[in-house]
Amino acid sequence: MRDRLEEMLSFAAVARTLSFADAARELGINASTLSRRIARLERALGTALLRRTTRRVSLTEAGALYLERCTDVLTRVEEADALVSGLGGAPRGRLRVALPNLFGQLQVAPLLPEFMHRHPGIELELSFMDRYVDLVHEGFDVAIRIGTLTDSSLVARRLATNRRVLCAAPRYLRGRRPLTKPEDLAHQACLHFSFFADGETWTLRRGEERVAVRVRPVLRSDNAEALRLAAVGGCGIAALATFLVGEDLHAGRLVRLLDGWSVPDAGVFAVHPPGRLVPSKVRAFVSFLAERFAGTPPWERAITQARLG
Repeated sequence: MRDRLEEMLSFAAVARTLSFADAARELGINASTLSRRIARLERALGTALLRRTTRRVSLTEAGALYLERCTDVLTRVEEADALVSGLGGAPRGRLRVALPNLFGQLQVAPLLPEFMHRHPGIELELSFMDRYVDLVHEGFDVAIRIGTLTDSSLVARRLATNRRVLCAAPRYLRGRRPLTKPEDLAHQACLHFSFFADGETWTLRRGEERVAVRVRPVLRSDNAEALRLAAVGGCGIAALATFLVGEDLHAGRLVRLLDGWSVPDAGVFAVHPPGRLVPSKVRAFVSFLAERFAGTPPWERAITQARLG
């Protein structure tokens, strides 16, 4: 049974990384040992789990089916270990976390030294990326997601609200007629985030009132930092998350527009695979972020005194 668990663990690592070299490095074994384990597993099962060429590794149909069951078994083993270790002391083990690129860098990374000092038994492995991550197939323990959750199979905890504000640099606003209503945006140079669900129509909200405005983008980008830099540089008006522009607003490099109006909020969530027993390392990480983001999150505190344009 121990050999089979090793083989399953090895197969899951190769299936996740699609690389024997990367999987061997992750497991701390040499590539020949890893290859023997996979070959032994395939012989025992009587079918090929992986397709191997000189350039790439991919899953066979049988491999994809086996990975689902294999992941479930390994998760249950980890849950059992977590239960026992949780009874015996502090959480420990490697914790793989997927983070949105900018939010992870700006709002999570600065908190990590405190978390690591508080939980020295946990080894963190962080991946910063904006693409959708399949937690189970890619082997992540927990992910931070911003927006509307669509995967109902995951366990989610809301950590904070992702509030977005309309803003521009004083340089852009100088000499222009003040904006008094959402419809005024149609005649402005706008900096447009390509992932907005409504395309180039910006929907603004004030209480229960909603107004949709077709904007005229002078810059389109799927990178919010590029839009922030353009806004600070006086290129136009942007609708950006407060976690990104909080310091700019506080310092006066950007000013808020259309007081009371905002792009509809989204949520900041911690998500992890379901299970009857949540590993203590996952509970520790999620609880830590929930504690630090409770009430008014730190990026919102920085702009409470920011002036309006």
